[in-house]
Amino acid sequence: MALQRWSGSGGDPLQRQAEAAGSRFLTSPFSKLFYHAYTVWLFTVSDIKSVIVPETILGVTTALSGSLLTDNDSPDPWQIFHRIPNTIAWNWLSLFLFDLCNQSQTESVLEDSLNKPWRAIPSKRITAKQTRTLLLLVIPSVYLATLSLGGTWEAVTLMLGTWMYNDLGGADNGPFVRNLLNGFGYICYSSGSMKVATGYGQHDLNETSTWWLAMIGGIIFTTLQMQDMPDIHGDAKRGRLTIPLIYGDGAARWSIAIPVVAWSTICPIFWGVGFAGSMLPLVAATIFLTRLFLYRSVADDSLTWWFWCSWLSSVYILPLAKRYGF
Repeated sequence: MALQRWSGSGGDPLQRQAEAAGSRFLTSPFSKLFYHAYTVWLFTVSDIKSVIVPETILGVTTALSGSLLTDNDSPDPWQIFHRIPNTIAWNWLSLFLFDLCNQSQTESVLEDSLNKPWRAIPSKRITAKQTRTLLLLVIPSVYLATLSLGGTWEAVTLMLGTWMYNDLGGADNGPFVRNLLNGFGYICYSSGSMKVATGYGQHDLNETSTWWLAMIGGIIFTTLQMQDMPDIHGDAKRGRLTIPLIYGDGAARWSIAIPVVAWSTICPIFWGVGFAGSMLPLVAATIFLTRLFLYRSVADDSLTWWFWCSWLSSVYILPLAKRYGF
């Protein structure tokens, strides 16, 4: 009878206590903070491999390359190591601003509902309107942060590019305009990373860095259509004109392969690296291109995109290979 009375009043008292504790956790300040932090994470997580990691590598290798790209003849590796968090922070803040704007677009929500339903807006953790409101806080915050970190001009220019890419429809204006804006964006990410890692207020970039940044922009302009391969279904749903949708799968893969081979040859020549240095991007390109042509499903292309990011990072290391005689 006692057991029946407990059951009739809501079951095991220990279970009720556990449920109450769980309910308190879900409404506690800590859980709310975790919830919002994870929502922020979902905005940027898919771009960490393509922006934050390679651009941080570029910044560090630039700083370590000394007079090849900067006005610092004797870079201190320990100081550069301590500037890595600043470099990561600069990239993440700029990326977060871009992703808030990009992923809150009506067409992007439609695309993400198919390609990336786990993202913050399609998973209904936050609305598009709330995201746009958040931008009102993030934009001045990013600007103020760069006044301390460095790369203010690049961050503000990225804001302009973000507006052109998203609000003015540059991303949907055909592959030429889209890749051109992406190339422009990567130049800003690269320049900002290089300046922050080199030491804001202590050292600056030299004239050679201008040519290197131009080449980076060229690399992105001619090869970034790789990111369209795994997104083909979502792009088709939103009506975005991409190279694989316009010219077909085979032509799109060759449009990636030819410039990857070209840049893997041109960049080592530009830096005058030795055999080991020249083999670094060539080996990375060979692995990437093998996957590109042998594994063609959407799931395969999602993984191959990671290999493109690795290839880009291998190109970014070339100045360091030159400095140390590889």
